[in-house]
Amino acid sequence: MKIVFIQPKTFYTWEALNIGYLASYLKGNGFNEINFYSGFFDNDARIIEGSKNADIIGFSCTSPQMKHGLSLAKKIKSDKNCIVFGGVHPSVLPHDVLKNETVDVVVVGEGEEAILDVAKGNREPIIKKPLIEDLDSIPFPDRKMVKQHRNLEHSYKVHGKRIAGIFSSRGCPFRCIFCASHTVWGRRLRFRSAENIMSEFEQVVKDLKVDFVTFADDEVGINRKQLIDFCEKKIKNGLKTPWGCNVVISTLDDKILTALKAANCTELWMGVESGSPKILRDIRKPITIEAIKKVFKKTKDMGFFRRAYFLLGMPNEGYEDIKMSEELIDEIGPDMVGFTILAPYPGTEFYNPHLHKDVDWSEVDEYHNRLTKTKYLSNRELRSEQERLTEKYKNLIAFRQCHEFKSSMNVV
Repeated sequence: MKIVFIQPKTFYTWEALNIGYLASYLKGNGFNEINFYSGFFDNDARIIEGSKNADIIGFSCTSPQMKHGLSLAKKIKSDKNCIVFGGVHPSVLPHDVLKNETVDVVVVGEGEEAILDVAKGNREPIIKKPLIEDLDSIPFPDRKMVKQHRNLEHSYKVHGKRIAGIFSSRGCPFRCIFCASHTVWGRRLRFRSAENIMSEFEQVVKDLKVDFVTFADDEVGINRKQLIDFCEKKIKNGLKTPWGCNVVISTLDDKILTALKAANCTELWMGVESGSPKILRDIRKPITIEAIKKVFKKTKDMGFFRRAYFLLGMPNEGYEDIKMSEELIDEIGPDMVGFTILAPYPGTEFYNPHLHKDVDWSEVDEYHNRLTKTKYLSNRELRSEQERLTEKYKNLIAFRQCHEFKSSMNVV
């Protein structure tokens, strides 16, 4: 049986670790003829040609990727193959996705058991399997199959470092109003063991010769014991490779930060979101302004590189709230900062099936969209504020290359 996975066009390159997990899981169950194509690196002609004679073609899609994915599926579909869609958007709107005659199966939620079911012959239109409880039982992602060398070359070109990612957990217990991650992984956290994470970390450094490892979790540190155990094992191992992770400010204390620093975690990425207490409450972010100030001072004193994410466009946001964010940035002094505009993707609490039913999601990006407005600010005013802040903090701005990537999404 020949299986092909496709990651449609994105605004920027991803490692496709989720697809790497699906491939390794299938191979562990005897399905070995698997290939992968990325809309970022491969043009449509190459993807279509590579999908010829495949028995199963699986698409992993966020909302912005759906248009390109469905376009490819229409060109690839035949009487002899099975077209499968999974990922965030299909998990949220499976029945809408199935309205497309080229789609045979939609996977809702976590994909390993579901894609194995498809490979074994299940053709139910919607497949949702129980979450895998023992994450250590899942083989490491097949990085060779997803052609990760291309991502490494790209990261070196853009950042001057060979960067690879690792997941240490699945799920998120928080309920930030703008996030759709829970639609795939759920809200209940499941964790890998520190030993299992360390083994993959060692493998990635050895096999891929990486200069830096990112933890791709929504956040690291909810399981204090897991994180501290990993740090201790990394120190004992003597592996000096630096790494970074998303963290929630409310989970950080001296013990956690000391362990991270000793294990050569050099970067912390924190969702500050807003300097307005009102907006933080609206977002349901489990942090306070005072906690933000305290953690940013502490991490600066300890020598961490600190990235701060800010979100514009919450319904109750006005100029005064944005000014509070600006004042907070000036006070905490992050080493890197990013300004996104709230995107009402399916799966977030802002998605309205009637209001957004005809939206072309391929044109919607967290860094640029023409949909979002607030009670006090038009979309144009929001974008003007984003541009103003980006210019003011241009020496600190994160993801400067995001829009440059859009022009190179069909690189061969």
